[in-house]
Amino acid sequence: MNIQSYGPHVAKPTLSKETNVGVTESKGQFADVLKQYASDMNHDVKSAAKSAEKLAITGEGNMSETLIAMKQADLSFQLMLSARNKVMEAYREVIRMQV
Repeated sequence: MNIQSYGPHVAKPTLSKETNVGVTESKGQFADVLKQYASDMNHDVKSAAKSAEKLAITGEGNMSETLIAMKQADLSFQLMLSARNKVMEAYREVIRMQV
């Protein structure tokens, strides 16, 4: 997982012709970031599992590198789970709003 690849994503506001209200052009950008992070997390988990399997079966590989890969996969999964929980919490709060 490369943390530096997740730079700030700033939406560019534009003015709507009808109401002159700011509208963002980056519809779906947040979803794209989440999909990319989920893909990276999945890659980390698969890589750690493959490394652990290789170490356990054949004895090849470095134990410390395998443990680091497993810890990185665990942290990546926990971060993704935390982001999911925050999104779900925000969704529930929006649903509870009275209009």
